[in-house]
Order: sequence, then C-alpha cells, then structure tokens
Amino acid sequence: MLPFFILAALAYGAASFAYGAGTGEDSPVKQWARALLAGAALLHTATVGAQCVEGNHPFKSVFLATSLGLLIAVVGFLAISAKRRPMRALGAVLAPFGLIALTLGVVMGPATGVGAGSLSAGVVRAHIALATVGVSGFTLAAGVAGLYLGMERRLRTKQFQKTETGISLRGLDRLHWWLVLLVTPVFTLAIVTGAVALLREGGPAMLSGRLIELVAAGVAFVATSAALISRAVWGLRGRKAAWLTMVAFLCMVLILVSYALRS
Repeated sequence: MLPFFILAALAYGAASFAYGAGTGEDSPVKQWARALLAGAALLHTATVGAQCVEGNHPFKSVFLATSLGLLIAVVGFLAISAKRRPMRALGAVLAPFGLIALTLGVVMGPATGVGAGSLSAGVVRAHIALATVGVSGFTLAAGVAGLYLGMERRLRTKQFQKTETGISLRGLDRLHWWLVLLVTPVFTLAIVTGAVALLREGGPAMLSGRLIELVAAGVAFVATSAALISRAVWGLRGRKAAWLTMVAFLCMVLILVSYALRS
C-alpha cells in the first residue's frame, strides 16, 4: 500500500503545481495537469484497494470514507471536464484536496472502526456509504458554484478575460443544478441513517451529544432543499442558488471536522 500512497501523493502534488503554473491556458505545464490528476486518481484507487485488502475498508472510519469521497469527486471532475469543459480552476482546488484526503485516509484511517457485531453496524455502514457519496457530490457542486460566482463577479465588474473553457454561466448553472439535484436525496438519507444509528446506539441522549453535527446537517438540508424548491416554484437560479450550495458545503465540512475531532 505504501508505494501506491507515495506515488499518488507525488502525482497529486505535481498536478497541483501544473494547474497553478503559468498564466495562460496554452502553458506547456498546464497541458499536463489533467493527465497528472488522472494518474493521481488511478494511484489513489490502488491505495484504497490495498487498504481494503489489509482490512481497512472505506466504511471503517470517517477518514477512509473522506479519502474515497474525494477520490470520487476527482473522478467526477475528470468526467465532466472532458473535451470542451476543462474548468481548470476546479482542478486546481481538487488536486490539493485529493492529496489531503489521501493522506488522512492513510495516516488516520485505521484509527477507528465500526464494530461488526453491533446491532447498528449495518446502519452505520449505510450511513458512511451515503455520506461518502454526499461528500464527493457536495465537493463537486460547491466547486461548480464557486466557478459560477467567480465568473459572474468578473462579468459584473467587467473584468473580461480571454478563456477557452467552452462553458458559459448558463452551462455552469445547469451543471450545478443537476449536481445538487442528485446529491440532495443521498445527503438526506445519510442524515436519516446517522440519526437512526445514534438512536440505536444509546437512545435520544446520544443525539444531544452530537448537537453540532445535527444542527450543521439541518442547515445543509434546508439550504439545498430551499435551492431546489425555489428553483422549481420561483425559478431561483444563479448567484443565490450558488451561495445556498456554498452554505451547505461549509456545513458538511463542519460535520467532517467534528467527526475528526471526536475520533
């Protein structure tokens, strides 16, 4: 597992440098960024697979789940940024995030586990699986929302730049909406299974000890639901919808930090 981890970390680091190097879209270094990130994702996958062989599967701890979640986000980015949608700014964010998640999964991952003999073990594993998908989905959605806000601000301030991204504000808004539409029900199920697991573990008293996570999850759920409902009823889109997604993403980060501190 260690060789895969070292090579993946080097590839993520090289991709981070390549995405940030130079100022033009035609920079020779930048042309390698996507290939380096794809290589990092492949090595990251090999690292996760080796950890599974060693008994440290992604459902065993929040760090392992985060590692898998960011890997899914990177793969998703590579899929949606093909051909006429490079969206390099999002790649510049995901590359270092992938490196951080990979490192946490390897260094901190085996620290905590889920008891296989527990009555709620199945619910906990379902919760971690759903949360993993939610993390990757929200990361992509927040990245797209951030790109939208950045482009929209440049247009409002008339800071026009020559670009070859091949995607408009309308395209980013549509992509953002589809990501939020897909991730919201998954995140909702993650909240429900997490609450069920806590109730089975120790009853209502366990919920009071997780107040921060519950409040953050509630705010994230309200924000994403409001974005979807407002779009369907009043046609809300653009900057306001993007900010709602950013609020939900920050709440998700708060939940992960709280889990990490508890571990």
